[in-house]
Amino acid sequence: MIPDSELHTIPLNNNHNLSSFNCLSRELNDFLKNDALNDQKSLISRTSLCFWNDELVGYFTLIADTIEAKAVIDGLEHYEYRKYPGVKIARLAIDSRFERKGIGTYLLLAAIGKTLSVCDSIGCRYILVDSKKNSIGFYQKNEFKLVEKYKNREFVPMYLNMQPIVVEINLETKD
Repeated sequence: MIPDSELHTIPLNNNHNLSSFNCLSRELNDFLKNDALNDQKSLISRTSLCFWNDELVGYFTLIADTIEAKAVIDGLEHYEYRKYPGVKIARLAIDSRFERKGIGTYLLLAAIGKTLSVCDSIGCRYILVDSKKNSIGFYQKNEFKLVEKYKNREFVPMYLNMQPIVVEINLETKD
């Protein structure tokens, strides 16, 4: 395990050398090396890189999104809109040399932290992800819930309600 204190994330920019990054997914490698910067310039997404000892070990990409109000089980009792606002983890990848060292959890918590900062400025009820089948357990372990009606899709929609997290943080800051 790599201690969280030895990891840090920074926004992707033109100066980063991404050539050494290699995860098990060709699509995720290709996105980082060929599309992530252009998507940022087009205001489509934001990518954060994770480093350990100056080595690129992972990244995540966030986008704005929504989720159907009917798809969640922990929504508001009286909600007048068809969809809730959210932030989606569009990509999350770990270099294959650094898998199973706690980096995925660190990146997930960093993505939740960025989403919390969005909650200070705009409405954002949920953090969302379309999970690969083999990653569902990872997200469930971190309290994400499956969207039951879409659980048979290739990428399974999952969500985490941000409201209890915000409430808990607000209680902690009052103490």
